[in-house]
Amino acid sequence: MDKREKIKALEQMIEVVLLRIPKEIEAMRFYKTAADKAVDENAKQLFESLAEQEKGHEAELRRILEDLKSQLSNLKKSNS
Repeated sequence: MDKREKIKALEQMIEVVLLRIPKEIEAMRFYKTAADKAVDENAKQLFESLAEQEKGHEAELRRILEDLKSQLSNLKKSNS
């Protein structure tokens, strides 16, 4: 894979991650709302747990995003 292909692949991965972050936030909000509305304590705990998992997914995606951006930046600088 040449440099241009690597850059394009990194840019595509960044696009995918950027599309997924809002979905994780949306899911987290959904589960928080469900937890707030739940009358059964087990259901409430389940929804709270799922919300926390989504929050973790968002954090991991943000970490991956920063790593991808760093890789892209370094690759672009390598032949500047």
